Amino acid sequence: MRNNLLLLLAITSALSMPAIIQASDEIKDSDVFNMSLQQLTDIDVTSVSKRTEKASQTAAALYVITQEDIRRSGLQNVPELLRMVPGIQVAQSGSQNWAITSRGFDSQYTNKLLVLIDGRTVYTPVFSGVYWDVQNLMLEDIDRIEVIRGPGATLWGANAVNGVINIITKNSKDTQGTLLTGATGTQERFSSGARYGGTVGDLSYRAYGQYFDYNQQHLLSNGNGAGDPWDNGQGGFRMDWNGSGKDTGTLQGDVYKGQEDAVRRYPVTSTVSSSLLQTFADNDNVSGMNILGRWKHEFDKNSDITLQAYYDDSVREFFNSGDGGNSLHTQTVDFDFQHDWVVNKYNNITWGVGYRRISSFFGNDFYVSFSPENYYENLYSGFFQDKISIIQDKLFLTAGSKFEHDDFGGFEYQPSVRLSWLPSDKQTVWAAASRAVRTQNQATQNLSLVIGTLNSTTLGAELGSLSAQSENLYAYEIGYRIMPREDLSFDLTGFYNYYSDLLSAANGTPSPRFDPVMGSYVYAPLIPGNLNNGETHGVELASTWEVTKWLKFNGSYSIYESHLNIIGSTLVTKQGTAPNQQFNIRSYVDLPYNMQWDTMLYHVDQLPAVPVPAYTRLDTRIGYTPMKGLDLSLIGQNLLKSEHEEYTGFIYQPTEEIGRSVLAKATFRF
Repeated sequence: MRNNLLLLLAITSALSMPAIIQASDEIKDSDVFNMSLQQLTDIDVTSVSKRTEKASQTAAALYVITQEDIRRSGLQNVPELLRMVPGIQVAQSGSQNWAITSRGFDSQYTNKLLVLIDGRTVYTPVFSGVYWDVQNLMLEDIDRIEVIRGPGATLWGANAVNGVINIITKNSKDTQGTLLTGATGTQERFSSGARYGGTVGDLSYRAYGQYFDYNQQHLLSNGNGAGDPWDNGQGGFRMDWNGSGKDTGTLQGDVYKGQEDAVRRYPVTSTVSSSLLQTFADNDNVSGMNILGRWKHEFDKNSDITLQAYYDDSVREFFNSGDGGNSLHTQTVDFDFQHDWVVNKYNNITWGVGYRRISSFFGNDFYVSFSPENYYENLYSGFFQDKISIIQDKLFLTAGSKFEHDDFGGFEYQPSVRLSWLPSDKQTVWAAASRAVRTQNQATQNLSLVIGTLNSTTLGAELGSLSAQSENLYAYEIGYRIMPREDLSFDLTGFYNYYSDLLSAANGTPSPRFDPVMGSYVYAPLIPGNLNNGETHGVELASTWEVTKWLKFNGSYSIYESHLNIIGSTLVTKQGTAPNQQFNIRSYVDLPYNMQWDTMLYHVDQLPAVPVPAYTRLDTRIGYTPMKGLDLSLIGQNLLKSEHEEYTGFIYQPTEEIGRSVLAKATFRF
């Protein structure tokens, strides 16, 4: 730690030498804070309709995290940034694990939230969730994060049930010059990053590399170290081409590799351990790469087509000294075509087709095994949506549906109808009704997962079932946005969701077995089905108040209720895993002498099913810009308590507490 701090101070001192400062006039990351509230609410977004529209006029519960929100938060990764979004639950479980959901159903295997990076889906087809530990973008390259609470399946497809998170990075023409970052602290022990951007004719480009090393968290049981430090290195590039004016193209890619430590407790029989648990210090490797290409051709101002293709390769290797470990290797190839067509002043049609090929290869062990070990899945999709102008510039009806066919669930349709009314340029009233599905995946079809010891000689397991069906959601939403004054805005959403065919579990027939690790034991299976159902409802509020040119407040509040009919138990269908209430208040203060003081206060209700008590978290950041191009920050997180619990331990891992941390960071642009 001491060496890292000295290194950072040396770098900062060197960068402060005026003789080498040549900051580019094109670097304007802080311009967003100087925009008016009206300009901020009119930011162009694409996630709701897959075409550009004003954020304030969308017929969906949309929240946009801007680059300035990212910079001034002091947060260092995407999962933590999502805490500021109303209706999004972010719960950290250890140094490298997060459970994140929208509108309920939070768990390690959260499977009703779709996450994309520049149009590339980053969920794993194994359980339809996200490994947040490998979504490590260079935060300075993010243009915005668009978060939709509620169904987005009509355009984005299955598993966009309770929300869509679309992370959009900057065009390479907006990241010219050199950027260097360095940080050190108590939790993030060391991190560094470098980026360079340039142009060649009509082609702009950037390349980057970054590395971080995180410390371990602490065990809830005794406060000792949890044994879960981790590090990760990642690099990549992006190129953007603007040719004749009617054609644009993008080519981008990333590659990463990391190591993650963890202490895991595996269920055993009394013949192995009298405690029915055996503890191992595991050592996991994660690696992967992706490449994406996109071409857009504009026929005229009323018609354009987009063709996108990407390849994603992800590997996770779990090692332990008990039985050797297991592995997951997934390769995804995806092709998408989209046509946006303004037919006349009344109809704007967007339609498209897509194909995805998923290849999965598993290395099995006693606790986690798939049958078959190699699996191939095909997904065919198409969508059609028409935005109808009923009263020009005042009343709009948007209707459409997604159609999909996959090898697990067969054919699915996911329609929605959305109505938006703009009584003035300061108000938007909208309502929506949608159907969305969470399709079955490899885990619910062909996974055997040993989840606990029932008694001294019996092990319980959750098995895949080929009879499991898709989960269904019928969602109804209503929203209202208003800017009563030039310095004040409100965004209010209410929702009611009814779920059917939710995943359930039934007791199977026990059978005697033998294993070299376990010896003789009785295997008691839990067989997945679709017997659960229920409803959820809630209200979400977001507001911004620009008190003066140097003081601004952002805040959000959400209330959530669930009434589920649970038969049996599964890892992903539980009541009481989401807080009934949560809120945050964030203040941004511009101080004299090029200084900034930004504070974030979060409160999250208890999670009775886990169980986790309510907690309040306070973060703060002091920023200083001694000269153009150089930003220095001192960041404190979780300042109210030395540690607090946010979620139960992930499977096989003990429950951990999230600790207080301090971080010093320097960013240099030239």
